Amino acid sequence: MLDLFKNKNFVSLLSARFITNIGDSMYYIAAMWLVYKLGGSAFYSGVAGFLTTFPSALSFLTGPIVNRSSIKKLLIFSQLTQALLLSFIPIAFLTGKLSVLLVLFIMPIVSFLNQFSFPAENALLPRILPKDARVKGNSLMSFAYEGSTIMFSAISGILVALIGAVMLYMADIATFMIAALLFAGLKLPKLAPKERQPVPNAVSHYFTDLKEGFSFITHSVVGKLLIGSAPLNFATNALVAILPAYADRIGGSSMYGFLLAGLSIGSLAGALMANPFQKCPFGAFMIVGFSLGSVCWLLSAIIPIFLFKAIFLGAAFSTIGAINVLSFSFLQNTVPENFLARSFTVTSSISISLSPAGALIGGLLASKFGSSVIYTLLSFSMIFFAVYVLCIRSLRSLPSIDSAKLKQI
Repeated sequence: MLDLFKNKNFVSLLSARFITNIGDSMYYIAAMWLVYKLGGSAFYSGVAGFLTTFPSALSFLTGPIVNRSSIKKLLIFSQLTQALLLSFIPIAFLTGKLSVLLVLFIMPIVSFLNQFSFPAENALLPRILPKDARVKGNSLMSFAYEGSTIMFSAISGILVALIGAVMLYMADIATFMIAALLFAGLKLPKLAPKERQPVPNAVSHYFTDLKEGFSFITHSVVGKLLIGSAPLNFATNALVAILPAYADRIGGSSMYGFLLAGLSIGSLAGALMANPFQKCPFGAFMIVGFSLGSVCWLLSAIIPIFLFKAIFLGAAFSTIGAINVLSFSFLQNTVPENFLARSFTVTSSISISLSPAGALIGGLLASKFGSSVIYTLLSFSMIFFAVYVLCIRSLRSLPSIDSAKLKQI
């Protein structure tokens, strides 16, 4: 894995991913706190959470734009524009005109602009890494994303108390500007002339690209994977929603911290350990991995020892971390380059679109039947996915990531 750090383009991309996610973590914590303080009610922080996450469900709209644009220029533009928008917060604060409405207005715009970064970076990776290095690259990119989220979400909470949310915005603006400089330093191979020509009738081409992206995904094995993963995506978001109530019932805030740490560390560990499994048959790995993950999640629910609850939950989510990395590599190795951005954004949007429903319904069910019951039932979402893959021939027979070829329906 160390050989990847000899690739200057990859180091720049990885560093930019890490820096931008530091900014995102700080921004989210600062914005939620600022909205709460300005509005004086949890209602406003709830609205802020919705406005921040909703644009993620629209990320499929960004795919055709990424495909038709210079990725390098698009990444620089998105970072600088976010920095500019966020600068209105400290300016408004200094002039005495800061209001909750201003913050709420800026939040979804910044969140939507951020939707360009992830698919653009993933579409860029195959251009800077050879095929046999992409699983390692995706592992490190995933680590940069997940690791910075874990670290700086906690650090940001402390910084809000020490220096205030507005000062945290200033630091966030700096991270976007640093990321823009890192993206500007990328040295990419020139695209073929036909890819660089201006596109006539841009709006028409945009919707054509969008339609083709959905058609390509839904008529491939990727579409089948999305259908099977829907209950799991629903369950993981329901888990996040009920976790505070579940932890409070069995051990309070310390248990909440234990469970969150276990979940996050497990996801990270799985992402980092994905590389050796790229030579395993992907279909078989999903069946075995999610079966074991379901058992671990169930053990987390029934074992009374707090530490083991966190450990087994982490073990369950290590499967998700590993398969997420392998899935990205599967797409990058098998999907034609002109469909990559659209594939990432379509799959991301379909998955994320279930997040609000999972959280809402999970919370409602937990309030009616108890958080322990729902926590236990959610563990079966993994075994459902394993059985689903086992029953679909094109999925259970998927070869290793190294030799995979996209199978059209």
